[in-house]
Amino acid sequence: MVALPIMEDLKHKMTEEVIERKATVALQKYFGYDTFRPGQLEVIKHVVSGNDGLVIMPTGGGKSLCYQIPGIIMEGLTLVISPLIALMQDQVSALVANGVSVAAYNSHTSESEVKDLYRNAYDGKLSLLYVSPERLNTDVFRSFIKTVKLAMVAVDESHCVSIWGNDFRPDYVQIGVFRAANPDVPFLALTATADSATQEDIAVQLKLQRSKLFISSFERTNITMRVAQGLDRIGQILRFIKQNPGSGIIYCLSKKSTEQVADSLKKRNKSGILPRWNESRRSQKYPTKIHQRQH
Repeated sequence: MVALPIMEDLKHKMTEEVIERKATVALQKYFGYDTFRPGQLEVIKHVVSGNDGLVIMPTGGGKSLCYQIPGIIMEGLTLVISPLIALMQDQVSALVANGVSVAAYNSHTSESEVKDLYRNAYDGKLSLLYVSPERLNTDVFRSFIKTVKLAMVAVDESHCVSIWGNDFRPDYVQIGVFRAANPDVPFLALTATADSATQEDIAVQLKLQRSKLFISSFERTNITMRVAQGLDRIGQILRFIKQNPGSGIIYCLSKKSTEQVADSLKKRNKSGILPRWNESRRSQKYPTKIHQRQH
């Protein structure tokens, strides 16, 4: 599992034409697509050229390729800071399956796995390293990352850095300190949720330089939305599941309603449905198990 054999100092030597060519080759080889979605290639060219950026793109709109492709074609290690362990594991598994050299470092990473990823990163064998903000902020990790060549840093769910964001996380504030220690490394902030005040705060907190704002259309032609009366809700859910087989997620407003819906589905289930409930305060191991079962 190695990156494309195109290692060179991309930040200083590659023209936009060369970046586009190599990015397209990586897209086809590792992801099986012939063309980029609108906005993706523009972001890739910008960050590979050594610039910071803020990407506002809807969930499912292809944000991850905006840093995964640069991570594959740039020399050095691309650090991806993400607060969502389940999403991190999902992306890492998909990249590994596609032949990309990648690892994850979070609260679920064992001591032996940490040693392996440190060694591989130091030896230049990793293209991307996903890390949780909590692990990023440890002295051990900060000391280690000084020993490797950073190609770029991607901050996913970057609205978490802003006090104006809808999911502010204190650990994200320390990313600004990490940025200050790496002023010459391109930083790419990405989120699907940021109004103008949050956008400005993200840029300030992450000390974005030579930055450009990329905003994609939020029109989602692949999503259908319907509003229904709240009558026989469990019956409606069961009928929907029967008509749409496969795994899915039901969002509830509280822990209590989450438990009630799961229990009701179990009682009225006659078609082999196995509902399992989860909420943010449960043990991290439990949602991971649920996530693994869905795959």
